[in-house]
Amino acid sequence: MRLESSEVRIFHAVARFGGFRAAATDLHLSQSAVSQAIKQLEGKLDQALIVRDRPIRLTRAGRRLYRYIDDQLQREHSLLADLERLAHGRDQQLSVSIDSTTNRFAGADLIAAFAGRWPEARVRLVEQPSRAIVAAVLSGELELGLGPFQTRMDRFECWPLYEEERLLMISPTHPLHRPKMSLADIERIPLVVSSLDEPDQRPYQDKLRDRFRMIWQISSLNVRLDLIDRGLAVGYLSTEMARQLPRIRHFRALREFDFARIERQVGLYHRRDRDPSALARDFIELCRQRLARTE
Repeated sequence: MRLESSEVRIFHAVARFGGFRAAATDLHLSQSAVSQAIKQLEGKLDQALIVRDRPIRLTRAGRRLYRYIDDQLQREHSLLADLERLAHGRDQQLSVSIDSTTNRFAGADLIAAFAGRWPEARVRLVEQPSRAIVAAVLSGELELGLGPFQTRMDRFECWPLYEEERLLMISPTHPLHRPKMSLADIERIPLVVSSLDEPDQRPYQDKLRDRFRMIWQISSLNVRLDLIDRGLAVGYLSTEMARQLPRIRHFRALREFDFARIERQVGLYHRRDRDPSALARDFIELCRQRLARTE
């Protein structure tokens, strides 16, 4: 024997509204259909549940059954409310670590588009250097990484978006600038970077930072650009940045050096041993739609 959902819901309504007619109105059923359902339920349980007075009264068995059904319906209501919140992103968080260049040109647009899809989801977007992004995703602090891939990405599931070219640039206002510079000149100029790698983690064979006597580690992209613009340092900047920012279009790429050009793959990634959340999957698709470029 089992209790059918329709039977217990009808009994609950009769008990809650105190009568067959009011229950029938609430359930959009005929009064006879409600009465017949109660009779069938009583027959199945082999005992009376309702004393048919005016107003009706519940028997001892009816009161016990009502408490059970009411508890189950409240649990069901709570579950459905939780599922509805999850479906709309409530109580969920998208957490993304992003590099400064991608954040400068795409961060706000991506979050605005994501918010349009998940208006009630919480968002955590953290700007970090590319190697810090890898560490944050690997540790589980943040779910997604968006930025340049590193040399070893075997522990991540990756979605390439586009190839990025970064050039070593100098402002013509720098006192040491000349149309063609020498290695001796470069050694006298600070290199401004977002972060420094450990020696055994240097991703480039040329060990770029060894070309410079002084390294300035500045996390803020705007400060790095300003230092280069003032003729105080040189730095690696993406060609996309140089194209889109009028304030640095006068910068010159130091193409006379073989280490002045870096190509990197930019994309998204998450830990291979963890399935991405629904929010993360949607953000990945959003980035693929808006950022992926074919050369």
